[in-house]
Amino acid sequence: MGVDPKRPLVGFALVAVLCAVLMTLSVGRGWALELFHPGKPIAAAAGGNVDRAPAPVAAPAEPTPVSIPAELSAQPLGVSAGGPVPAKDAAKVTDQESDKESDVVEAQVDLQTEPPAPDTASSDQADDRSDKAADKAARKAQRDADKAARKAQRDADKAARKAQRDADKAARAADKAARDAAKAQRHAERDAEKLARAEQKSADHAVKHAEKAAEKAAEAAERAAEKAARKG
Repeated sequence: MGVDPKRPLVGFALVAVLCAVLMTLSVGRGWALELFHPGKPIAAAAGGNVDRAPAPVAAPAEPTPVSIPAELSAQPLGVSAGGPVPAKDAAKVTDQESDKESDVVEAQVDLQTEPPAPDTASSDQADDRSDKAADKAARKAQRDADKAARKAQRDADKAARKAQRDADKAARAADKAARDAAKAQRHAERDAEKLARAEQKSADHAVKHAEKAAEKAAEAAERAAEKAARKG
């Protein structure tokens, strides 16, 4: 069984078309990187939608002429030694290349028209930070309220103790005043009794002195009468 003489030519033609497609893609400013790794807008982290200018669509480059070795240039690519190559294969290769270029253009257009997806990770982080800040503020408010309640309780206890001390002091002062009044009354009573005894003693002494003076006067009168009687 002989080797098909069309196989080397068809393989070389496919290699040439593949090289042309690769060169076209390299001229298209790296569309593959934009397709699989699209650039993230700067403002996407903040949650806003950024309007991006559509990237210029690379025009399909003209197929680059490929040099054919001298040993293969004796025969045209489309014709083999055994007979003409069907036009169906060449049309199939051209259609595949056109389909690939159309897919590239459609992918770039989709990337340009598709709105940027919201950054849910950033929004979740912001929500977590907000929740943590709210919890921290609530705990601080609770601590402040507990501290204020304890201070108010201490102040109330201190005021109650001071009021009790003042009441006890007032009670002691009233008791002392009562004792002083009773003592003063007893002193007054003793002074009155002492004065009454002194007055009574003075009166008794005066009565006794008067009685003695009267007795002396009576005795003197009686002696004078006796003396006068003896003379007469």
